[in-house]
Amino acid sequence: MRSGELPAWTGRVAKTSALTAVLSVLLACLGFRSAALEWHPFGGSATAEEQDVGTLPARIGAPSPWTADAAEAPIGSASVLYTSNTWFTDGSSWLSGLVARSDDTYRVAEWGGTAGMASVLSPDGTRLASQNGIADLATGRNTGWGDRWGEAAVEPQAWSPDGGTIALLVGDWLDPGVNNDTSRLYLFDVATGTPQEIAELGRVGALSGWTAAFSPDGARLAYQNGDRLSILTRADGTTADVPLPAGARLAGKGAWSRDGRNLLVVSGAGCDCGEHRIRWTVSTISASDGTAAGVPYTRDGVYALRVVGWWPSGQPVAVEYTPIEGITANTLDKAGTQYDLTSSDGIESARLINLGTGTTLMDGDTLGLAGDVESIDVADAVLARGDIRPGSAPLFDIEGIFLTLVGILALSLLVLLFLGTWRLAAGLMRRR
Repeated sequence: MRSGELPAWTGRVAKTSALTAVLSVLLACLGFRSAALEWHPFGGSATAEEQDVGTLPARIGAPSPWTADAAEAPIGSASVLYTSNTWFTDGSSWLSGLVARSDDTYRVAEWGGTAGMASVLSPDGTRLASQNGIADLATGRNTGWGDRWGEAAVEPQAWSPDGGTIALLVGDWLDPGVNNDTSRLYLFDVATGTPQEIAELGRVGALSGWTAAFSPDGARLAYQNGDRLSILTRADGTTADVPLPAGARLAGKGAWSRDGRNLLVVSGAGCDCGEHRIRWTVSTISASDGTAAGVPYTRDGVYALRVVGWWPSGQPVAVEYTPIEGITANTLDKAGTQYDLTSSDGIESARLINLGTGTTLMDGDTLGLAGDVESIDVADAVLARGDIRPGSAPLFDIEGIFLTLVGILALSLLVLLFLGTWRLAAGLMRRR
């Protein structure tokens, strides 16, 4: 090679880099959307693998577009149920994401309902109650609710500790009460498929995710009933009402204290505390007379709080929702607008926190854009054990795929720039 000439291989590299850059742009802009940015389940075994004792992943993330279908490739049992409407370009609001009980196996399924608000895992994580029915995660088989409620929306709220009963909200719209101002609360016997109507709830009473909770022994059910709590003793069917602090309501499916004596309630109030000006307070009240019974927990500037259970050390665990930028702060006691808090449209992300310490127990993937995790439910038995594993979020969700394409394009352009600069320098040397 004479001075001022480029090696022969540089031409081949330049052509390859140029072709790679063109293909990256074409894939990103043309047919790649339907091919890789929508859900196309692939792989997985029709026989579920046996799961060990449950652990909680510290990190979860959006599923990849080829994540296996939980109905076709059962996951066996899950520690986490999560949802979001941002996973795929064709939307994902009707999909559920599952993370295995003891490892980082992921599944997606067409069992609808916002996690923890309209779909809930059984205590041992082997079943999922959703708007579509009860799914056996070991077989992938889903048993629907039947036609007893017609076109009404069915939204599971909580499982009894023994996994034998599910508290259901049934209303005409996905947000119960919006259409006719009433919804009905049922206890559904899983073994017999028989529903028992418990109460007719008004618009403020029925709020998905903040309506019903079973006591630790399963003998009682606390539920929001207007501006008060009603506590049903299941053995004899008697109900006692408990007064609530102003603006408060049941804090979620994990609201009962572990000894069954007290209940957690949550309320929101405006404050001068950052961009999202609201302070949420989780208070402890006596389950017998509603009097204050413990130290309150507060969180500022978050969209909403929903208690799902208790950490072994004795502190309550909650799902904390981060609001999207610019959304108006809302509270749980406002008829009508309270339903905004159950919509993923106002949620940027969700994470699991220890309310007592403020520690984040589980979070979404922070490497990409927001929205990987917008609502969460956790199997009660997994939460009660209190064991956390690091967790490995899927690498190639749509954000990962997009960033990979951008990286390939950038690298190709850098190679072309380098070779072009080299060629220019070589040309100048030849003219000297």
